Amino acid sequence: MAYAEKRGKTWRVRYQLPSGEYASESGFETKQDALDYGRAQETDVKRKVFVNPSDGRKLFGEWVTEWLEVMDVAEMSVQTYRSRLRAVILPQWEHTPLGDITSMSYKRWQLQLVRQHKPNYVRGIEGVMRMILDDAAEEKLIQRNPMPVGSKRRRGRHVAVDAEDDYVWATPRQVLQVAENARDLRGPQWYAMILTVAYTGLRMGEVAGLRRDQVRLLALEYGRSLRVQWQGQWLTEPASHVVVKGETLESIADQRLADVQRATEIAKANDLDSGRRLRAGQRLTLPKGFTLTPPKYSSYRTLILPPFIGDLLSEVLAAEAHDTLVFPSQRGRPLRVDDQFYGRFWTPILAGQKAEPARRGRRAQSALPAVDGLAEMVPHGLRHGHKVWLDEQGHPRVAVEERMGHKLQGVEGTYSHTSPEMELGIARGLQEAWEKSLRGEEEPQQWEGRRRSS
Repeated sequence: MAYAEKRGKTWRVRYQLPSGEYASESGFETKQDALDYGRAQETDVKRKVFVNPSDGRKLFGEWVTEWLEVMDVAEMSVQTYRSRLRAVILPQWEHTPLGDITSMSYKRWQLQLVRQHKPNYVRGIEGVMRMILDDAAEEKLIQRNPMPVGSKRRRGRHVAVDAEDDYVWATPRQVLQVAENARDLRGPQWYAMILTVAYTGLRMGEVAGLRRDQVRLLALEYGRSLRVQWQGQWLTEPASHVVVKGETLESIADQRLADVQRATEIAKANDLDSGRRLRAGQRLTLPKGFTLTPPKYSSYRTLILPPFIGDLLSEVLAAEAHDTLVFPSQRGRPLRVDDQFYGRFWTPILAGQKAEPARRGRRAQSALPAVDGLAEMVPHGLRHGHKVWLDEQGHPRVAVEERMGHKLQGVEGTYSHTSPEMELGIARGLQEAWEKSLRGEEEPQQWEGRRRSS
């Protein structure tokens, strides 16, 4: 039962917590005000919606530390969350009590983000922030998440929405030009890599993680395929691996790190003898660096290849640039899509470059023509283009989404299934698009318009 007591010129109320202990709040001008507050808190306790005001004094940074400790997500997601926290979120909120984060203070910060960063990055930052504050509200550290709900109307200037899709993707003819630039810059493997991405719709991580044993090229024509089993990621946080019966340090290094020689690193990270026998179910810590992790959203899938991609991959595998991976880096190491990749490879094959003579420590560079309309395209634009081609060709939605590694929701996702004939139809359509690009045939009007708007 709440009760009030005089404390100098003001009143203090004491009220019972869910634990049975008493909390207090001071500074009320009248006894009745103090009692009203205390009784309201005890009512919330009975309704099981009570939030202890003192919990809101926990610093945001302290809560984030606890939050990260119980996160159960993929290693790459943890790395992404930590990066966004370290770079943007914690510098602003680390020393702020959770209860002091209000809708207005958040909105001011949001406006700063919009001015300083690109929209996709801002959405990523807000996604992490929303998860943190949602979980804080669920743990009853704060009454509610102070972030404005997306659908909630707010006062402010109307921001016009551009109805035109401005995401840059490539047509088959443009892809051929990009691939030819890649071949002139770095050779046949890179020509094959660009075309493989464009004609399979693989994510860049899936390309980097494509193992030689995932490619099936023994059959002829439309019987060749590749299996999406892994994505290659450069992790700054250690990953983990649960041992399967019969596995050894060497087999784990080969399967998860694409390098059997890194077995000694696994042994060192887990304080094990190199020849020690592993037991099924044992959890091992993997060293930082290149790691093969399950594909995004566990989107395992097998893709029938158009014949020309099968031929190109046969040539790549015959070159044996890497013992395990299909598309390693120029130096024969796992592919890393970072600033160097963009600066020395991706940007020149889109925007073109002037011829450069050989210089100390660098080979001569041949001139490359710019590919019209693609200066702003990112590697993921090849995947977007793949989806557009399949839609334009009129393939069944269920087959298209399965090839892209997506899951259909609702009734359609339950009752629609991809048949072998659907998959074969996609491969034939892609082969036809390739042959038309070689002949330089005129593209559909909507592709021409999209290229101009890019």
